[in-house]
Amino acid sequence: MALSVRLAGYNLDADLLAEVIDLLTRLEQGATDLEGSGFQPADCKQLVITLAEAARTRLDLGSFTPETLSAAYARISRDPKQVTELRRAARFGVARARKSNENIIFGLGHASVAEHACFNFDVLGLSRLASEELQSHRLLSFTEKSQRYITLTTDYVVPPEVVGTEFEALFHETVPRLFESYKGLCDALVQRYTGGVETAKEELREAETRAKEDARYLLPLACTTQMGMTVNARMIEHVVKDLSDHPLQELRDLGRNLFDAVRGLSPSVVKYVVRDTYPRENRQALTRMFAQKSTNEGKATTDHPTVKLVATTPDGEALVLKALAFAAGKADAFSDMNAASSIWKEIFRGMGEHDGAPREFELAALTFEAEISASCFAQLKRHRMMTLLAQPYAIESGVIIPPSLREAGLEDSFEEAVMISRDAAAKLFAQSPLLGPYFLTNAQRRRVVIHINAREFYHFVRLRTDSHAQWEIRSLAEQMLGLARAQWPNLCLLACGKDRFEEVYRGVFPES
Repeated sequence: MALSVRLAGYNLDADLLAEVIDLLTRLEQGATDLEGSGFQPADCKQLVITLAEAARTRLDLGSFTPETLSAAYARISRDPKQVTELRRAARFGVARARKSNENIIFGLGHASVAEHACFNFDVLGLSRLASEELQSHRLLSFTEKSQRYITLTTDYVVPPEVVGTEFEALFHETVPRLFESYKGLCDALVQRYTGGVETAKEELREAETRAKEDARYLLPLACTTQMGMTVNARMIEHVVKDLSDHPLQELRDLGRNLFDAVRGLSPSVVKYVVRDTYPRENRQALTRMFAQKSTNEGKATTDHPTVKLVATTPDGEALVLKALAFAAGKADAFSDMNAASSIWKEIFRGMGEHDGAPREFELAALTFEAEISASCFAQLKRHRMMTLLAQPYAIESGVIIPPSLREAGLEDSFEEAVMISRDAAAKLFAQSPLLGPYFLTNAQRRRVVIHINAREFYHFVRLRTDSHAQWEIRSLAEQMLGLARAQWPNLCLLACGKDRFEEVYRGVFPES
């Protein structure tokens, strides 16, 4: 599937939509009234003329753009008119609205005005490798095709840089073999989970899901994906600018496609989309300064992620208590205070499994260093409120094998497919370190830093230590929780998966 970006939707003034619905309703009603009443063609013609005149009077076709909302809201701070009047004025003066947007957003620098215009995109035919870069932008919303629940067919991206070179044939030889190995593992695991006998539909679906969950570790990062993406105009401009000088052609093409989808619709809110040399050249210089030849210490195949706690906020629990005291109005809140367990229990009393931790928890943070698979990283990157730093993919980092494959005696098949991937990647890495990762699989390990505040940590732990979570990210989250609890037993009092929350809560509050 070729890369494709389609504008799926955007926000419009509700009064404009109401006018359109009213006109369509009148058209439908008029046709119903004429039907069966012996009407003549002239009657139909007159109905259409009447409605067309009403449309010209009541609608400005140029107002079908989210820019009018940005322009109207931008005037709120300086114009005494009611906002409904400001919206109407923007709808019937689109050229003036666009000029106002350009002056306020780009002239005066009030870029937040552009956030009132929002877009929905269908993004198709993007590689999983490129999706990591796109989804590293925080203030966007994504829903992506799952490799856990959908059986994948042989669909992959050949990087534009290698089309027409000797490496193109290597792609068409290697990647289909990885998909064949993926399918072989799927079939073997389903056979193991069902015992080779016919099972009920629900049981078969469960076996297939479990099989796909682990077989996907052999899928290459060149595998295509699709996603729905929602983003405001300010952020789409930032994303397009960020991709404008990306070293991978696939991502530069993505940026251009995103811009092409909105440039005619909203020229006054998405405008400056080409970036100068900073920070790309700055980063490349730092890489040359800090780069160190990879070692082979992580080459072995393992069946679990690893994590260590490298930093915490000094006196994190005391700082959170002081922040809570400050929010309650205490005058000398940031002086020493008694951190009695009764205070902590009161903080958590009445909390439910879907309730977030207090905002004061954001003052305490944890920093972890972990080694996880690309498959686990695909889930971890969805937590965009944490700070996630990832080292580049490197063949020497080794792979993670799902325990189910060892238990099923499929380890040799798995490692044979991984070697096919790594051998092809080594050839491409020699040509370009940026292109080599396309050949690597979801099993590939990479080193990451996770910096997360205690409030976000509660959300992460609730979701990822739950029994429904995928096994690797659950293992990662459980290890992180153990390390955090050793530092902050009070802060982590109700940190657990959703499925265990009621049990843990009763342990803290037995009287409830």
